[in-house]
Formats: sequence, structure tokens, C-alpha cells
Amino acid sequence: MSKIDEVISSVDAVFSRLRAPCWPDPHAGRRADEEEYGRVTDPGRFRALTLRLAAWRKYLTGSWGVEVEGPRQSGATLASLWTSPRPSTLALRVTVSRTGELSWVQLAIGADPVGFGSLPECACDACDRGSAALLADLDALVISVLTGNLVVVVGPRTEGGPGPGFLIVATGEDWSLEGEGPAETAEIVDAVRSGDDPQLPAGSVVHHGRAWLD
Repeated sequence: MSKIDEVISSVDAVFSRLRAPCWPDPHAGRRADEEEYGRVTDPGRFRALTLRLAAWRKYLTGSWGVEVEGPRQSGATLASLWTSPRPSTLALRVTVSRTGELSWVQLAIGADPVGFGSLPECACDACDRGSAALLADLDALVISVLTGNLVVVVGPRTEGGPGPGFLIVATGEDWSLEGEGPAETAEIVDAVRSGDDPQLPAGSVVHHGRAWLD
């Protein structure tokens, strides 16, 4: 069993005691019906995400010395900062927002903060893949930080533009590019992870840290 498998098993053990909502994939073997789009039948079930975060928090603080600052409340939003005691690691900002009974989770690098994940991506019934897939997506985002695989590259601000020229986010084997950025995105991510010069445009900011876990 790998280190990450052991970690997930430990988190699962904590999570199993929290009585989180659990539901199967309603679209296994079929397409979503037209009336499912835009409909949210049970918004409260997404509290499974916040309970999964609670399990991660309990495990990481108890077993790996992770420190958690907060949560601090601002309106319907709770934000906390998770920091590893290991040097040269990225801090993780965890934000939970609520709209009525619906909970949204946003993960960001603590320094800026720069967001790299938001769940659920869509809460409507048509996009529902079941609780197992939803929680696996959350785990993958957290694990990208713990293993040091997370790479976020913020391109230089375009003249007169409201934000960065491009944004590269890589978690594990997955990566995305927003905006007009370099075509060789995969090569840039590989270079950052290996410690090489990714040859980025002047003014780009690279966020990448060492692993939280041994």
C-alpha cells in the first residue's frame, strides 16, 4: 500500500464516523433528463464536502502537525488557512460558502490567494455523479498539495486587462489553461515540477511547493 493509500484510508476512517450524506450516481448507464438541468433536488447533501474537509483537517492536524488558522467568517463564507510545518510548502486556503442549504468549497493557495479548485463544479441534478465521485474530486485537489504536485502559474497582467493574461493550474495528471497562454502547457508544468526553468513570459508568477508528507 502506498503512502497516499494509507493516508486516504486514515481519512476514510475519520470520515466514516461523521454520518455524511451518501448517494449513488443517478446517471449510471443513462443520460441526464432535460428537466434535471438547473434543478437542485437536495442541496443539503453537499455538506458531504464540508464533512470530508473536517476529516482531512482532523487527520492532518493530528498526524502531520498541520496548523489551521480560523475559520474566519465573512457573511455566509468561512475561510481557514492550513499550513504545513515543513519548509518551502504551499499554504492551503479553504473556503466554504453557503447559499441557503447549498455548500460550496473553494481551495486556493494561501499566499495570494490563487484559486485552483471549486466544488461542486455544478450543483444541478443533471451534473450529479454521486457522492463517491464528488468526494474523490475533493481528495484529488487536497492530495495535489500534500504531494507537492500542485502547480499554479499566473501570467503577467495584460495591458488594460482586469486580471492575469493566463492561468495554468495542474493537479496530479490534470491541468488547465485559462486565457491566452503558452501552447506548451504540459511542458511548463513538467519543468516546474522538476526544478527546471519553464521559460515563461516576463512577469509570470509560479506557485509550487514541496510535499507536506514524507
